[in-house]
Amino acid sequence: MSEAPGTHHAQARVHAPLHAPLAYRLRWRPEGVFPGAHPGHGEGMEGEFRRLVPLLRQPDPRRLDLRASLRDPFGDLHVRQFAPRRAVALAALVDVSGSMRFGEAVRGRVADLCGLLALSAVRAGDSFALFSCDAHLRDEASLPPSRRRGLEEEVRQRLMAVRPQGRGTGGLMEAAERLPARRSLVFLVSDFLIPLDELDRLLDALWRHDVIPVRVADSALEDALPRWGLIEIADLESGASRLVFMRPGLRERWRTRARAHRDALAHSFARRGLRDFELNDRLDHEALARRLLEG
Repeated sequence: MSEAPGTHHAQARVHAPLHAPLAYRLRWRPEGVFPGAHPGHGEGMEGEFRRLVPLLRQPDPRRLDLRASLRDPFGDLHVRQFAPRRAVALAALVDVSGSMRFGEAVRGRVADLCGLLALSAVRAGDSFALFSCDAHLRDEASLPPSRRRGLEEEVRQRLMAVRPQGRGTGGLMEAAERLPARRSLVFLVSDFLIPLDELDRLLDALWRHDVIPVRVADSALEDALPRWGLIEIADLESGASRLVFMRPGLRERWRTRARAHRDALAHSFARRGLRDFELNDRLDHEALARRLLEG
């Protein structure tokens, strides 16, 4: 059950223009045929210069380096060898179940994040796909892989129009099956208020991809809790609510349970070599830029 204190009223939100696209570093060399910005596998006619090799080792006279060949005291011919640069696929798997309605996260900072990722992908020559999911894949709030200009605004509009609802995140498993067979860069965006065994199954389904978990958080869930007083607790997935008399002991138990859940998530991620990025009350562009450049 996902609980949230208090009541948040939806307000019209005017989006500022997106920041400049962000650079991102891959932890692997992509394959494929589409040229792009990332050092790829194999050899090619273009890309990043790698080294000089003898013509007999790589018999391709189109890459002959006359200057290096003339300097060779043994008269051997040398050709240039390049590391091709390839495009990759980016995808955002976004949890839009009921608990994600808290704080208008999806319509606000999640929409900004995915719009910025789409802009960054298109500018780098990569494709970007959006999958919005609750118990099922929400096709009306998803977009297939694309490299077209203006994609970032369409991504934001799709997320701003969606209303998080319902229980469960089974749609994330459906989305995992729709990802490309080749290794992709996948942003898994959720508050992760799901059973850990479900999370483990989802991460196992994403094993071939480079996954960056984005944990959506809100300081109001812990820092804004009063020491004393009546607060309304709402289950955003079922719609049930009740009044609770908050007191210091209960407040500390609430915060302790939240910390324990974060630690369990971090352990689950770490076992797979993953580290989450926290998307708190606002999108921190500098922190995100640093995280993406870490690879």
